[in-house]
Amino acid sequence: MGYIYGAYSVAWLVIFGYLVMMGKRHSKLKKEIEFLKQLDK
Repeated sequence: MGYIYGAYSVAWLVIFGYLVMMGKRHSKLKKEIEFLKQLDK
């Protein structure tokens, strides 16, 4: 049973890390879009 808990823990850590990485990438893209909008004006 310990292996199942370990596998679930690793899977959730990978999912959480992926979501954090996507959140950072999203905010970076959002800033870049705002910068490009300022250049367009």
